[in-house]
Amino acid sequence: MSRYVEPSSVTGRVRVRDVTVVDPLDGTRTPGQDVVVEGNRIVSVTATGAPVPEPHVVEGRGRFVVPGFMDMHMHALNTPEDVDGTYALMLANGVVGFRQMSGSRALLKSRREGTLPRPAGAPALRATAGDLLTPLNAGTADGAVRAVREQHRDGADFVKAGLTTRETFLAALREANRLGIRLGGHLPADLDPREAARGGVWSIEHLGPGVTVFAAASSREGEVRARNATRKLPPIPRVRMPGADKLVLKLVRRMAVNPATLTSEPEAHAYELADGSYDQQKAEELAALFVEHTTWQCPTLIRVHTQQFGDSAEHTEDPRRRYMAPGELRAWDRSAKKFARLPGVTRNALQGHWAAQLRMTKAFADAGVPMVAGTDACGAAGIIPGFSLHDEFDHLAEAGIDPLTILRMTTTEPARFLGQEGASGRVVPGMPADLVLLDEDPLEDHVALRRIAGVMRDGSWWSRAELDAVLERVAARPGAH
Repeated sequence: MSRYVEPSSVTGRVRVRDVTVVDPLDGTRTPGQDVVVEGNRIVSVTATGAPVPEPHVVEGRGRFVVPGFMDMHMHALNTPEDVDGTYALMLANGVVGFRQMSGSRALLKSRREGTLPRPAGAPALRATAGDLLTPLNAGTADGAVRAVREQHRDGADFVKAGLTTRETFLAALREANRLGIRLGGHLPADLDPREAARGGVWSIEHLGPGVTVFAAASSREGEVRARNATRKLPPIPRVRMPGADKLVLKLVRRMAVNPATLTSEPEAHAYELADGSYDQQKAEELAALFVEHTTWQCPTLIRVHTQQFGDSAEHTEDPRRRYMAPGELRAWDRSAKKFARLPGVTRNALQGHWAAQLRMTKAFADAGVPMVAGTDACGAAGIIPGFSLHDEFDHLAEAGIDPLTILRMTTTEPARFLGQEGASGRVVPGMPADLVLLDEDPLEDHVALRRIAGVMRDGSWWSRAELDAVLERVAARPGAH
């Protein structure tokens, strides 16, 4: 049961009548269509004819139907015992699936046994990693290899590199390739992203993070890398002992609220040097390499914005904070105060880096680098689950990404990214009954993706009025994480 989402009364066989079907794959709009779902699948998409007696009909005239949205970088299951509020906000914003970026043996075991929470309207867990690679489990090359083997054995869909060095990252990557499990995540400060791409890394998150990717597009790359080399891994235990796993998890989650608060002045100078020496030709060469090796990018622009503008009113006074659990807000507010105490040179470098991140995102998009939309919601300061995916769309548009590409980044591209091309991401027979009904044309303006008239998740339908009621219930008992 869900504390916030009432079970749908519109389920079973449902006809969405006289709607314009938008296909993200080819960018076409087909008006006057009836989309019929039965159970959890689309069974037909046909031209609208005379009304047909059906148990459930959703009127779609003048509206547009698109596949449900995917958030490809989340931590919703960091709190599996209390995920209800997060899932409710995701449903209300059309988010029907996600990639869990921080897993564990316990999480993988729960998935195998079918005991993960699944309240009404819950999104689909599309992929999850095991334990984050850190100095505790991957402090040496041999340790990194063992960690990858353990995750492969436990059924992880991919391995996430978090706090590694060039040596341990590449050792983990080689073993992952040998075993046939994907590896992605954070690039270490001492690793050239071109080496990671040639080595077969699956995905790069947050455009790096840090200055690592931007150094490769700098005319003064050697100097940038030399300054960035001062970046140190946090003081995480390297020796396993009773309770070490829990300690590391606590430290990582505390840092994850806003890693930018740990930025040193040498790192800040590295940002300034990289941004001031941007070389368009080198950026294009890097993008071409990512295309050649199918090195996916998940920019999470909303995440980097909340980090680099950590004490701005835009985030600290966001009215949507009313949905968040009180403990989350206390952690966010402590982080904002810490960010405000950073030296002026550091704050200026972080905030000045925003323009470079938008520029790099656009360069990658123009070159055809494969990209998916993600937010880093759940544990990150200022990021409201569900809503944050639409914030991500806004920032992608700010970077100059067109509406169709944005729609693809949250529908068809996630399916391709996960190796499930042809199994989701379109409104065609056989696809999952995960749909979003929009009041406006999403190919004209990405803002239309916010204009949600209703959401179908796994064959069950919630109208706009019902989704608004969900939001009111979350606001009355704030419980999102």
